[in-house]
Amino acid sequence: MLVATVTGVVAQPNKEQYDNKWIHFGFSLTTNSASLRVDANTTYFQKDSLRNVNQSSFPGIGLGALTNFRLGKSFDIRVMLPQISFTQRNLTYTFDGSTKVVKIESAYCDGSLLLKYKSARRRNIRAYVIGGFRASYDLASTQKQNRSINSPVVSLIPFTYGYEGGFGLDIYFPYFKFSPELKFCNTINNGMFRDGYLYTDAIQKITPQMVMFSLHFE
Repeated sequence: MLVATVTGVVAQPNKEQYDNKWIHFGFSLTTNSASLRVDANTTYFQKDSLRNVNQSSFPGIGLGALTNFRLGKSFDIRVMLPQISFTQRNLTYTFDGSTKVVKIESAYCDGSLLLKYKSARRRNIRAYVIGGFRASYDLASTQKQNRSINSPVVSLIPFTYGYEGGFGLDIYFPYFKFSPELKFCNTINNGMFRDGYLYTDAIQKITPQMVMFSLHFE
């Protein structure tokens, strides 16, 4: 009897008119795994003791606001602004007989303009895919930090842009909508700040990338 009662409550449709509103507001809690795609300058390796450059990723967190605009039964426009993401990536330089680790930390202020395609709603759940344009500004850029051959600093330029895409579920509760989402973010432009030291001369291009898992509340 108790199981049947609980099942009936869970199966009861919640917020049936929610998707008819043309605008919704909410916030997001995110975790991320940021990485760097490193394109090495192979000609540099041939004339120096540097043998390899590897990157390693670390988990990060984020928080932000979202605004959702209804376009129709199946499509929405979502604006994610502002979104703050804290990330860390390390670059490990392998020389003949030694290694050097350079830490790259960022505090991104992101803005995204996304198109959302929604499936038909089944009781209190609907699936969706989402994708669009993303712009980021690194509030923690070390571009102006002092550096030397013995105190290496590898900096990213503050402004980068790219695209993102992912998928998720809209789950309707009596008082709010909850949406777990997995998203992949890729940068288009070269994110590296070139300073004339071997730590950047050995790299041709750096493009930041990120995998984000978000919990949206609307």
